[in-house]
Amino acid sequence: MAKRRKVRRQSKKMKTRRVKAYIARTLAFILAIAALVAVIFLVIRLFGVVKDALPFGAGDGAISEADGEESSNSHNIIDLNNDGSLTEKSVEDFDTSEYDPEELKKMVNSTIEKYNASGDESIVLKSLEIKDGLARAVIYYKSAKDYAAYNEKIFETGKASDLDITGFTLADDKNQVLTIDAMDGIKGNYVMLNDDTVIALPKDIQYISRNVVKTGKKTAEVKKAGINSIIIYK
Repeated sequence: MAKRRKVRRQSKKMKTRRVKAYIARTLAFILAIAALVAVIFLVIRLFGVVKDALPFGAGDGAISEADGEESSNSHNIIDLNNDGSLTEKSVEDFDTSEYDPEELKKMVNSTIEKYNASGDESIVLKSLEIKDGLARAVIYYKSAKDYAAYNEKIFETGKASDLDITGFTLADDKNQVLTIDAMDGIKGNYVMLNDDTVIALPKDIQYISRNVVKTGKKTAEVKKAGINSIIIYK
């Protein structure tokens, strides 16, 4: 009987030890999770501080395409050439169940022909393809004025020395704000536009307004359609 009692006491002790060990492991796991959460929170806070310290536009490279809107494959790219001509490459969602692809092609060709009727071929439709629910078009414009007039949008180019930046805030990569008094010493050119688009310039970008994100030495993404944006490049 004494042996049985001793065995029972030992068994209870072993169970107690196992329970204590389990509780200790559980507490250690909970503490590890809490520490990990704290580190993640600290990193997020630190990232926010660092991002705020970056030049405006530089920290916003990963802008959400949706940002509260329905997802879409639509996007627009404009290549601005040295001679002042433009090449626009656009991709738009196109529902072939509701719209006729041939009608779209006829409409685009018709509007371009009407625009060119007053002079030479200022606008040329290089290609128009409708496939997989997307309409892809490449259009050439002889000048910024032709692009602006045809699309009924703001698109202006010229010498930086002729630009009036009153009401605009522009800065360089170091977040140095460009003042009106300093404009006389700025060499290069500018482009002013008011549409959501990616733009590729012939030379390096020097200054951008606040609703522009610099994505490369010569490329930028313009957001907030309807608001005039300015890019000054060499």
